[in-house]
Amino acid sequence: MTALGVIILLIIVATGAAFFIASNRYIKIYEKLEYENCTLDEETTKQVEAEKEQYASTYTAMMITATVLCIISAIPILCGTFFTQHLSGNQIDSLMTGSVAITLILIAIGVFFFVKTNTIEDGYDILLQVKDYTPQNKLGRKKMRKYATIYWLIMTAIYLGYSFSTENWEHSWIVWPISGITYGILEKIFSMKSDEVASD
Repeated sequence: MTALGVIILLIIVATGAAFFIASNRYIKIYEKLEYENCTLDEETTKQVEAEKEQYASTYTAMMITATVLCIISAIPILCGTFFTQHLSGNQIDSLMTGSVAITLILIAIGVFFFVKTNTIEDGYDILLQVKDYTPQNKLGRKKMRKYATIYWLIMTAIYLGYSFSTENWEHSWIVWPISGITYGILEKIFSMKSDEVASD
């Protein structure tokens, strides 16, 4: 049963990887809009604003659904623990396996809604150049992109160096959230500098 589970897992991972590679081919065409200024005529701007306004209710509903699904995803596992004391070893394994599977399905659906909803919302923001995609923020993101590969390679080296030297793998993961926050801070600094230059 374990071997079958691994086979199914590998098939799912392979399918997911294929979808990522295929979708990236089409998304990459529009990737430059995240870094370059996007100039729309007045009529197109009004049309995009109108579509974004219409999408607002759908955005809210999907975000609420995604949040609720992620919150209640722990319920199957918690419910499963109530029955473990009345079951044998194999029964417990089957129950917990099923509970974990349901939990992962709920999380997967929630994450899907999060990603899909925010991808559409970001598309409108990119075209209208608002929120995180103002001309200044785009310029900051473009500048930071030049150093992104070097930055993440350095962070990976720090993570592996610290982890192997201390064997403190259970705590070394903290490097990644710190790296992500630091990256965002640096990107914002570049954006602020770009804004200052534009003002001058």
